[in-house]
Amino acid sequence: MKNTKRILALAAALLTAFGAVGCGANDNSTSSEDKKLKESQQEIVERLANDMTNTRELENSTIKWFSHWDINPTNSEDKEIGVDLALFQTKYNGKIEWISTTWETKFDDLAKLVIAQNSPDFCGADDMDIFPKGALQGMIEPIDDYFDFSDPLWADIKTATDQFILNGKHYVSVIRTEPSYVFIYNRNTIDAAGFDDPAELFAKGEWNWDTFSEMCRDFVNPDEEKYALDGWHYEKALMQSCGVPLIGIEDGKIVNNITNTEVAKAQNMMYDLQKNGVVFPKHNNGWQLRGNQEGGGMGSGLTLFYPIGLWAIEDAPSVTEQYGDIAEGEVMFVPVPSSADSDVTYVPSRIHGFCIVKGAQNPEGVAAFLDCCRASEIDEAAKGITYEQYQEDYGWTDEMIEMRATIYELSSQNPVFDFEQGVNSDLNNICDTAIRGTMNPQEQKTWTEVVGENQQAIDYLVNEANKNFVQ
Repeated sequence: MKNTKRILALAAALLTAFGAVGCGANDNSTSSEDKKLKESQQEIVERLANDMTNTRELENSTIKWFSHWDINPTNSEDKEIGVDLALFQTKYNGKIEWISTTWETKFDDLAKLVIAQNSPDFCGADDMDIFPKGALQGMIEPIDDYFDFSDPLWADIKTATDQFILNGKHYVSVIRTEPSYVFIYNRNTIDAAGFDDPAELFAKGEWNWDTFSEMCRDFVNPDEEKYALDGWHYEKALMQSCGVPLIGIEDGKIVNNITNTEVAKAQNMMYDLQKNGVVFPKHNNGWQLRGNQEGGGMGSGLTLFYPIGLWAIEDAPSVTEQYGDIAEGEVMFVPVPSSADSDVTYVPSRIHGFCIVKGAQNPEGVAAFLDCCRASEIDEAAKGITYEQYQEDYGWTDEMIEMRATIYELSSQNPVFDFEQGVNSDLNNICDTAIRGTMNPQEQKTWTEVVGENQQAIDYLVNEANKNFVQ
């Protein structure tokens, strides 16, 4: 395609100008081979390995993972190995080599590696920014030759997988759907403010925009440096909770929903909320988070809600301590609140999935690992290992486990997928600015103003993208 040729030519020029990307394994991290499951857990993994009937013959059991984060359990000494990787090690003696990049440069770096014929083997799709542009720009390749989607291992996820088709080919191996964001809170902070517990409100069907907004307005106190919301995700979380993404895919076409009445309803709620100054003023902190870290202010009672992915607390205590003491029951979370007049709890969602990189040297090895991911996902005993790790190693309570299961179920029933990050950087930048406009702590705008400033540009970019987006 012409677009692909232009991108590859640009990447070649970048490669010539700057040299090959400096990616490599993190030598300071602990090897995943040092991480072992408990004996009883390993027995489950070995049983699962024996039960897997679609064994692949691998000439090479090492696969190269390209990302800004290491898929191996190396970011902290007390982070445990996942069941999927343990199964890959057990069944195939598999190993994953990390090819590191940065969030800001990952697509440029990947293009350079593909052009240099030094492609890594696979990359992640969880951030919803690789499709469709990764396919259109020649950075990822179809996965259909490696999987039978009628196989029981993959059949129940095919509907989600079919959302990632280009020219009749699948480009993303979907392992599961999952919530993009939850609202994390510290119960000590809730109690001190005299609020009802959000988890209890949710159980009674009373956790919605109205009860959430009332808490935020009552909590904020700039003189005491108390703000209801912090982080990078509250705007997108709240907007998507209306049930309609800003950028969707319908009937094989990208669509702009900026004039949708449900989107307007959410954004008007957000505008009214921020008129009370509920968000931490990042513009007064060099556009950095409180404490310059995710979760800042949670444990100290200065931040009321932290909208972020569950991954933020699915980690070792040394990583999550800023949210509060999980083992002592201080930390809890709920779904993103929905409209009070909605019968549905819409869940801003993403997929946990992977892509095979164009020119991958070991795509069959990647397919074997992804088989292990799916086998771990659908086996109840294997999922139980994950819950056991969360409780015994990370301090999670039964209530947290139950809430996680509930939100995952809601995500499978009522997901909202937004593709604004997955088309191109121009569309992503404009949409990102638009979505954040009504809650911008420095220059707040009404949604009517935001639509007037951005609708025409978004329409143009969507129409241009659709010329290449043919299913």
